[in-house]
Amino acid sequence: MFNRRYIREKAVQAYYGFVQGGAESALSCQKNLLAGLDQTASLYYLHISFLVSLSEYAQERYESMAERKRFSEAQLEGLRMMAQNLAVEHLKKDPNYLLNIENYKFNWKDRQTDLISAVFNDLFNLQEGPSIADKVLENLKADWKQKPESEKSDFEFHRMFLRKMYRRKIGPNPILRSYCEERSLYWESDYESVTVWVSTLIAQMSPERLDNVDPGWSAEDEAVVFGKTLLEKTLLHQDEYNDYVFARLQNWKPERIGLTEKVLLCMAVSEFLNFPSIPVKVTLNEYIELAKRFCVADSAAFINGVLNKIAKDLADEKKLRKSGRGLIG
Repeated sequence: MFNRRYIREKAVQAYYGFVQGGAESALSCQKNLLAGLDQTASLYYLHISFLVSLSEYAQERYESMAERKRFSEAQLEGLRMMAQNLAVEHLKKDPNYLLNIENYKFNWKDRQTDLISAVFNDLFNLQEGPSIADKVLENLKADWKQKPESEKSDFEFHRMFLRKMYRRKIGPNPILRSYCEERSLYWESDYESVTVWVSTLIAQMSPERLDNVDPGWSAEDEAVVFGKTLLEKTLLHQDEYNDYVFARLQNWKPERIGLTEKVLLCMAVSEFLNFPSIPVKVTLNEYIELAKRFCVADSAAFINGVLNKIAKDLADEKKLRKSGRGLIG
């Protein structure tokens, strides 16, 4: 479920929390890493279950509105597309989806009906003309005309509609986002990542596959083991690694370097030394990208310069023991 890049970022955040004093011990720091991953996974399945529940709620409203005949079938087309969406119906049968909504105890029918209603009213309001869903549908019809006939099917049309709705309107919906961010700090920081994953899931769905939804994660997954080991080695040798870093900072006093930069440099040294299969260039590039994301504007150049010097010194001292794929580059 999680790739190494994402796990590396989460390990950095866990170590930052430890250094800052947010974790009482190294063991607590490692537990926080795994707890954060589980919270992120739960948000992924929550979003999928929300799509399913929103579709079911849309069906109830569609039947009610069609019966009252206040709106024509043409006016209800966007609503019907969500209510009777073939891609959603396929998701509902996915064994990985069914297993994980049971594991994470999601039940939108019993709780948070007001949330579903609020998001529904935001997307399918017909009181002032075409709804947001209708506009998305019209945009899709224009794209559909350009699609090769060999790639067209009812399922594909429904899948494309669902993806456009989710990527543009449901995932970023402020009502849903506020609900999630108020319930977990992990959900607040990972919200955008999860919406990308769910959008990718919808984009890659196939009617021939029953298990489109990610099966979840395990503490024994390769990427998770990498993150646990990286964090463990960093915590165990942090004094040694920090001394090695600061010994190579000319004209820089430790107190002049930001905490995030210190964390990144320490963890990069840990990765250099403890993962023979990861090329030096990969580690360099990953921590430069982390600096761009989490530090001030000029930090990436600083991290780049320091890590290049450290990598050279480690190689000269025969401390870099790379093998296999780690020798690439």
